[in-house]
This record gives sequence, structure tokens and C-alpha cells, in this order.
Amino acid sequence: MGMAAAATAFLLPLVWLVSLSLKSKAAVYEYPPRWIPADPTLGNYAFVVERTQVPWYVWNSAKVAILAMVLTLAVSIPAAYVLSRERFRGRQPLLAVLLAVQMLSPLILLVALYGLIERLGLIDTHAGLILVYGAMQVPFTIWVLKTFFDAIPRAIFEAALLDGASRWRVLRVIALPVLGPGLAATAIFNLAAYWSEFALALVLLDSQERFTMPIGLFSFQGAYETEWQIVAAASLIGLAPVIAAFIFLQRYFVAGLTAGAVKG
Repeated sequence: MGMAAAATAFLLPLVWLVSLSLKSKAAVYEYPPRWIPADPTLGNYAFVVERTQVPWYVWNSAKVAILAMVLTLAVSIPAAYVLSRERFRGRQPLLAVLLAVQMLSPLILLVALYGLIERLGLIDTHAGLILVYGAMQVPFTIWVLKTFFDAIPRAIFEAALLDGASRWRVLRVIALPVLGPGLAATAIFNLAAYWSEFALALVLLDSQERFTMPIGLFSFQGAYETEWQIVAAASLIGLAPVIAAFIFLQRYFVAGLTAGAVKG
């Protein structure tokens, strides 16, 4: 019963968004409001695709999110492996620092981040946004991946090392294939975070042709009037890639969450 109530609470806004996207401008303001439009139309979607920059915003978001995810994983996988399998001085304080940094909102560091990106000459570039996004999720990703590495039996790694395999080979050949579901789960979390991020993109990007999807949607709101049926259609187009990615990786996502909860 509780899960049904929670699912309903999450689905109702999405259903209303779909309903809104199928209405004409006049139908948006009719009272009482209708969940099922009297004369549904796909004209709003056609307008968004053909006469706005939403397809370009989607492309920008996809490029930034995927490259930031690759950067995050490239840094986090070796770090998580070392923190899981190696014992060295300062390991516990380092883990505590990572946890403390993860608790900080990037907005607290916004001024410092802007100054750093400006000195690098990367303001109003996707490269600067990718660097910030990639760094932002590293502590979280390290902690999650460390949990998955901890779940792999230590005997597997010790046997490979005794056979003469290097640590890099053990990570690449043995650990990563086993870690596949965990990587998929982490990748989905990170992609969703990058795709929906608004504040950092708003500060670091100035040119409309470089806007990501959240900033592009924000620009749809007019000073005097907002075409809410157009905003709804654009929002659903922006949600589609994330929903498709989750559906495609769903079985890996569920397997990853289950694997991370079991200690080997």
C-alpha cells in the first residue's frame, strides 16, 4: 500500500505534464482543468522540435553528461579499488575527508569554482562544465564503487597476485567484469545528476547555443507570459533520454544495487 502511494505521488506530476503537453493554449487555462484533453494535439511537440533549440539543448546535455560520467569513472575506479584493497597510512582520514566533501553542496563553492574555471579560460565552454561536473561526483562515486569492490571476495585478488598479475591487470581483467552491474548503477546516478543540474550550468554558461537542457527550459519562461504547453512538451523531450537510459540499463541497475548490499 505504501509503495503504491509513493508510486502515485511520483507518477501524478508526470501524467499531468503529459496531459499539459497535449493541450492547446486555450485548454491550458480552462476551468475546471481536465486530465484528459478534449482535443489532444501533438502540435506542441512538432513546434518544439522544428522551431526551437530544444534538440540542440538535448545534444549539449548528452555530450556534457556522458563525458563528465567518463571522467568521473576514470578517476573514481582506480581510487575506489586502492581504498578497498590496499591498507596504507592515512586511509581512514582520506575516507572521512571524501565523505565530508560529499556533504558539501557545490553551491557553497560556486564563487571559488567560477574563479578557478575563469583562470583556466573555460567560462562559457562545455569543457569547463564537464570538469566541474566530473569533480563534483568523484567523492560519491568513490564511496559507492568502494562498496562494490568490498563485496568481491579478497581471495580472488590474492590468487591473481600470487600468479604474477599486476594490480592494474587484476583491476582490468578480474575486478571490472565483476563490477559491471555496480558501474551501471553508478553511471545512471551520475547521468541523472548531470542531466538535471541547473545552478552550475546557469553560472558557467552564457551562450544560448551552449545551454544544457535545464537552462534551455528556463529560457522558455517569458517575462510576461509563458507558453506552458510548450514548456511541458519540451520537458518531456528532455526527460526521454534519461528514461530510455534507465530502461535500457534497468537490469544492470537492479543487479548493481543488490550486489553492493552483499559482502563477499
